[in-house]
Amino acid sequence: MKTRVKFSKEGNLRFVGHLDMMRYFQKANRRAELPVAYSEGFHPHQIMSFAAPLGMGLEGKAEYFDLRIAEEGASGLHSEEAVERLNREMAEGVKILSFLKLPDDSPNCMSIVHAADYEIFFRASATEDLIAGQFSDGAAYRALSEAERELLCAAIDSLLSQSEITVEKTGKKGKLRELDIRPMIHSLRLEDNRLRCTVAQGSEANLKPELLLSALFAREEGRSFANLPRRVVRTELYDSEMRNLESYGEVF
Repeated sequence: MKTRVKFSKEGNLRFVGHLDMMRYFQKANRRAELPVAYSEGFHPHQIMSFAAPLGMGLEGKAEYFDLRIAEEGASGLHSEEAVERLNREMAEGVKILSFLKLPDDSPNCMSIVHAADYEIFFRASATEDLIAGQFSDGAAYRALSEAERELLCAAIDSLLSQSEITVEKTGKKGKLRELDIRPMIHSLRLEDNRLRCTVAQGSEANLKPELLLSALFAREEGRSFANLPRRVVRTELYDSEMRNLESYGEVF
């Protein structure tokens, strides 16, 4: 049986890399005694795949992985029970949000990721009093002044008015290459004291939020924000029709 697991990764767990998170969930699945299906061969492994690696230092409120459940154990497992069993094994900062059954012909989550939503918060320093809220680990983020909001909105308008936005990106071999990121920006706006954006994500095109921010803060109106401490949170993943990945499954 194909299943899709949705989880959040917040707080200090944002500093745990993707490969370590894969191993973490493999161990958690075993401790939760889920009837996971294994591959065949000399080195069997759990049949699971993650939708999209989350960059180091980034938080995620809607992360996904697909997990194959062995047919002989599928009849005795239900969504609510699976969520409860997994959450008992989760470390602080990771929470299972849903455990859904997928149609047999459903493609794996990695192959369908096309876009992602992000939120960017500016962190409050010890000397700032304008607190807009808190992260899951208690760190505060701050409200923007009217002048700051005007500058950011002007920088966004200036950036999105360009038909081409060229940035330098470091390739796998360490060489710099120019990349036009304008087609990868689906939306960018300032809302509720934070930047919100929807960008291309996946194997065909993938825009990291830091590249977008570097282009935004390179504008004259945005330069004062370049060195401000910030937190970046991925809030959703979508397919090419902008359906979130959770919509493929159903409670069982």
